[in-house]
This record gives sequence, C-alpha cells and structure tokens, in this order.
Amino acid sequence: MEGKVSILHVDDERSMRDLTETFLERDNEQFTVETVPSAEEGLKRIEYHPPDCVVSDYDMPKTDGLEFLETVREQHPNLPFILFTGKGSEEVAGDAIAAGVTDYLQKSGGSEHYELLANRIHNAVQARREAKRADKQERFTSQALDTLEDVFYVLNEDGSFRRWNNRLTEITGYPSQELAEMHATGLFPEDEHNKVHDAIETALTSGEVTEKADFLTADGDRLPHEFRGTRLTDGEGEPTGIVGIGRDLTDRRQQERRFRALVEESKDIISVIDSSGRFQYQSPSVKHILGYDPDETVGNMAWDYIHPGDRDRVIEQVEEQVANPDAESRAIEYRARHADESWRWMEANGNNQLDNPAVEGHIITSRDTTERKERQQELKKYKTIVQSLTDAVYVVDNNGRFTYVNDEFVELVGYDRETIVGNTPSLIKDENAVDRANRQLGRLLSTDGPDTISFEVTIHPRTGDPFVCEDHMGVLPYDDEEFEASVGVLRDITEQKEYEQTIEAENERLAEFTGIVSHDLQTPLGVVETRLELAQQECESDHLHKARDALDRSQTLIDDLLMLAQEGSQVVEFEPVELTHVSKQCWESVETDQTTLQVEDVPVINADRSRIKRLFENLYSNAVNHGGSDVAVRVGAMDDGFYVADTGPGIPESEQEAVFEIGYSTNEEGTGFGLRIVEEVADAHGWELSVTESKQGGARFEMSGVETVE
Repeated sequence: MEGKVSILHVDDERSMRDLTETFLERDNEQFTVETVPSAEEGLKRIEYHPPDCVVSDYDMPKTDGLEFLETVREQHPNLPFILFTGKGSEEVAGDAIAAGVTDYLQKSGGSEHYELLANRIHNAVQARREAKRADKQERFTSQALDTLEDVFYVLNEDGSFRRWNNRLTEITGYPSQELAEMHATGLFPEDEHNKVHDAIETALTSGEVTEKADFLTADGDRLPHEFRGTRLTDGEGEPTGIVGIGRDLTDRRQQERRFRALVEESKDIISVIDSSGRFQYQSPSVKHILGYDPDETVGNMAWDYIHPGDRDRVIEQVEEQVANPDAESRAIEYRARHADESWRWMEANGNNQLDNPAVEGHIITSRDTTERKERQQELKKYKTIVQSLTDAVYVVDNNGRFTYVNDEFVELVGYDRETIVGNTPSLIKDENAVDRANRQLGRLLSTDGPDTISFEVTIHPRTGDPFVCEDHMGVLPYDDEEFEASVGVLRDITEQKEYEQTIEAENERLAEFTGIVSHDLQTPLGVVETRLELAQQECESDHLHKARDALDRSQTLIDDLLMLAQEGSQVVEFEPVELTHVSKQCWESVETDQTTLQVEDVPVINADRSRIKRLFENLYSNAVNHGGSDVAVRVGAMDDGFYVADTGPGIPESEQEAVFEIGYSTNEEGTGFGLRIVEEVADAHGWELSVTESKQGGARFEMSGVETVE
C-alpha cells in the first residue's frame, strides 16, 4: 500500500487508547494514529479532517459504537470503520454489519489481536483506495466516452446492450433504462433488422464488421450512421461481445446533397472533359447559358463550341494545365457558341482530375461574362466621352486619393497626371476646402441625401493665382454597403463670378436710380397735382383736364418703371401656388366693366406668389385695354404649364415678338411696360413665354416649362 494511513481511534478508556496507538504505529510505520475519548469528539474530527480509517470501541457513555457508526455512515458511506470492542456477541456483530461496518474485531489479551487489527486496517484502507482508483478510472472512462461525437457501444453475445455512452441516448432519445432492456436491432427500422443481425454475427465470427444503417429514434426519425464493431474475447479467446463506434452520416449526406445541388443548380457551367477533349459531363446550367441540353453535348469535342479565333489559344492553355497540374490555374477567356448561333463571352478555370478515379477528367468551371464584357466596352466609350469633355473630371476613392483625372483636369491644375493620381485633394485645395468637400460627401452618402451636390471651391494650381471653380460631386454606384469612390466635375467660373459682380454693381446703381425717381420726381409731381386741383376749383378749362390726364399717365409710367427696376428678374421665394385661386383673386382687382373670366382646371405650381399676381394683373389689364369692355378672358392648363387667352383684336404675327419690348403699346393710354413685366416674371421663374392667336381670334399668352406640385 502506498502513502500514509491516518487512523482515528475512539475509546473512552485512556489506557486502551494509548496502548492501541503504540501497537499500531510500531506495527506499521505508514500508520498515524489520532485518539479521542468519545464519539462526539470523533465526529468533530471526521467533519474537519476525515481519516483513512476509523477504529471505535463499542461500549462508550452517551453514544455507543453502533450509534457512532450509523452517524458516520450518513455522511461517509464508504469510509472504512472497524468496530474494536471488548463486548462481543452475535447480536452486536449483526447490528454492526447491518449498520454497514467494514469489519468487526473483539479485544483480547496479547499482542496478536493488535497485529490482527493492523492487518484489518491495512486491508480495509487498501480496498477503499483501490475502489476509489477504480471509481476514478471509471469516471474518467465514462467522461472520455461521453465526450465522443460518435456513438460508443458494447454488446453482449446475444446482441443486448452492456454499455454505451451518452451520445447514444442523445441521438436516439431512448433513456438508459430502456436501452438496458433492448436488443440492438430495436434501435433500427424493420427494413434494417436483417442487416444489423447479420453484422452482429459477422463481428462475432470474423472479428470485425463495418456496416451502414439508419437509427430509428424514439420520435420515429431515421438518422444515417456507419457502424464499426470489433469482437471481445475472454482469456481463452472465446467471444464475449462486441465493442464498436457509430458515426453520424447526416452531415456527410447533407454535404453530398449540397455539393450535388451546387453542381446541378450552379449558375456557372461545370464541365468534365477527358484527355481527348471530349465532354464527359455538363451541368444543367449549360441549358440557360448556352441553350444546349446537357446530354446532347456529352461525347462531343469541347473545342467545337469555341470561337475559331480563340480555339488554339484555349487548347494551348488547357494542355499547359494538364501537363502542370501543380501550377497556378489561370482564367481562360473565350467566346462560346450559343445554340442560336450567337457568341457569348465566357471565363473558365480548370482543375486537373485526370488521375482521380472518381472523376477521371479535367473539371472546368465556365462563367458567362458577356454582360461584363459589354460593360467594359461601355466604360471605354464613357472614358472616351469623359476625355472629350471641356470640363475637368476626377475620381477620388474611399481612401481620399485621386484614381482618375481627364486631360482637362491636368490642364486646369497644372500638375502632371503622375503627380495627381495617388495624391489627395489637398494638392490643389486648402484645408478648409478639403473639409467642406468631405462634409458634402457625407451628405451624398446619407440615407436621405441628394444624388449630386454643387458647391464653389477655390483651386490652387501649380503656378499662377488661385481661381474659383464650381464642383459638381456625386458617388459612383456600388452594390454592397461599402462606398467605393466619388466623382466630380470642376468648371472654372472666374468669368461668371466677374459677371455676377458686374451685375451686382449695376443693381446697386439701378437701386440708386430708382431712389432718385421715387423721390426727386414724385415730389414735384405731387406739387403739380395739388396745383391742378386748386386751379380746377377756380375755373373750368379743357386744358386743365388734359393736363390732369397727362399727369396721371406720368404717374403710371413712373410706377411701372419703378416696378421693373426694383423687381427685375428676381424671385423672392418659391411656394405652392393654386393658380385657380390666384387668377380669380387678381381679376377682382382689375377694372373689368362687363368683361368675363373663365378659369379651367389649372394646376398648383411652384412659384413666387407676389410675382404671379403681377403677371395675371398685367395680362388682364392688357386684355381689357385692348379688347374693350365686353372682352372675355380664359385661363387654362397645358401639358407643361398654363395660358391666358382673350377675345380681343389679337396681336399680328409680325408684332408678336415686339409686344414685350419696353414702350410698345397700341393703346394711347398704355405705358408699354405691362407685357415687359410679364416677360420679366416668366424669365425669373425659368419659364418660356410665347404669344399666339386664341381660338376666338384674340391674344393667347402661353407659359411652358412650369414646375407643378402634386
């Protein structure tokens, strides 16, 4: 026996405790004895430091040896416990055995009974340690077997189960109690029983067997497995059972099905050609790609389907791959003949399997690249178009570096293409401009962002002064979630900016002029108007009435002139405008006498409300002034705008362009500014204004290119 043996001796007589300790430690140097005077004290020692063996007297006060034994067994059912007592009887011995005592020994005189006690202790501890080792080994074996992904089983000669791992219960769904009473064939469907029975007999007679069969689970499912069994024998070589492994084939079958589906349902053509170049197999995809039934191509030469201009090159590359199977495979691009006699571009990759008995051929995967080829041709055309543009075009990748610029871009910034490509926009922009461009790119990439963005940027060329460009930016289309590149067009707007500055200066001078008109002319005209009123009160004269008419005309001219000068072609704010409501509202503000207005189903448009009212008021006034008191006016809708027509005398075709000139009027009381104001309003909105003859012979003014609101 290996290692020390700790012994707890419980006896109420001190002399007996000392004597027993002395004899035991002298008899076996591996023994270490601790003594206590009572069962209560012994229980405390066991609770904190369980010994290897307990030796206890029987006849002790308070708690005797049997009661002590029963209490120990509740917590330590396998702890060696020897009842060493001077009171011997069959009744005590029977009770001790019933309580689970390890051994029973009666005290007697002489050293022989201590030697016997030492031997009993040795045997009890040795047996306990061997049992613990066996339990440990059994747990280790069981744990090891339970960790297997395969089923482990041991069968008796009659085919009943002797042992199994947890995998068997997990897979089949049968509890261990049922497996213990089941024959092996009970785990298989009836159509597999003969096969399983024959496999058991083969293993018992020949020593080994491998067989495939389906488990039938408790739920009625079939699970494919491969079983391997080996015969077990006794010391004389006689068979005692079978030990084996069952491996789940579900994944393998699924892989086979997936592989078959991959080949059969592949969008690419998977072909096998033999050493002579004939098709041995064609996947079904050849039907929808090239229009052939797979069976009709098998046995034909693969080269017969290749364009004559590509045939020699393809044969040469395939032969190279066959001769050098370990060399890196290169894609082969060629044109394949479609069943309708057209040609499709294909890209093929080969894998030499001529030495594989399962395939015995060269596997070729061919992909239809016709659309990609056509896109490449389109890209070449687009590149030619981009190079011919008069504006500078650039592409910046997702790392913020130029990947493409056209010739105009190179000329615009003054750097050569080699310097620009691979560099960042900071080459031609300052830090603020780069940050602004990045913010604009962020807007483009946002979920609800615009498709394109235009903004001004200052360019710093390699030589010369900085200049201002208008940058039109967008992003290149991308299929996945990762942004690839942005594209932009730079247009030098230096001259435009200078023109805008000139216009701004002119507007300032015009504003100054209108101030003079409104102040320096309105004041003396007001004095004249007052004097006329006083003169008319003192006397009656046709000269005064005519002077009054001339004064009113002058005031009208000044009002129209101020309106042209102040409003011009500017639009203050766009908003949805209901033409039906506005057109009728403006009619009420015009002195129309007996004239009539008819408004058809006109749309809601996006426009400046105050300017639209000015347009209608002037067109109505023009109709009344030239058409008389009984003129009729119609407002109607066109496909891309609206019109205003009247029943007046109309405008001769030769004068239809002149009517919009300042000062033109066929009415003595007209200012010649009304239709000019109409034209200014139309221009401010970006509409096209035209005049023609109405159905009633009058004038018809058409506004087209109008933005409607749904």
